[in-house]
Amino acid sequence: MRSSGRRAAILRSPLAAALLVLQAAAHAAAPAGAPAAGGSAESGLVLSVMSTAQLNFDKLGIGAGYMGGGPYLDEKGARRDGLHASLSIAVQGEPKLFSQPDVREGQALEVAGYRILVEKINPGPRGTVVLRLWSPPKAPPARKNWLLSLLGL
Repeated sequence: MRSSGRRAAILRSPLAAALLVLQAAAHAAAPAGAPAAGGSAESGLVLSVMSTAQLNFDKLGIGAGYMGGGPYLDEKGARRDGLHASLSIAVQGEPKLFSQPDVREGQALEVAGYRILVEKINPGPRGTVVLRLWSPPKAPPARKNWLLSLLGL
């Protein structure tokens, strides 16, 4: 039997038709951008940057300056007083996105699709800022229809 005849015989089979319907239903029910089981997509990557140093994460460059107490402007431009750090954030190939925010512990930033959470500020002459970083979401890979692949279609 030739290949096209074999495919036609398989597709006429009630079992093959049922499997095709079940596979199509499972494909339609699964959300396209669903995170992996266990929440690992939400854990982020924890890195620290020392005062007057820079860390690189994918296309981000994050430098740390002053760390300590005193007056600063928060993310809304309001004057605050307390523990904060001065960051310098650059995105490779995007000079217009350069920023130098003063941040506090617990503050979240979004720059070019990257998420940055300030977890801890350890002030001092050689202080550090502990950051949790997430990359921008990537487009999900195209799903391959496993049943049609199995059938050679």
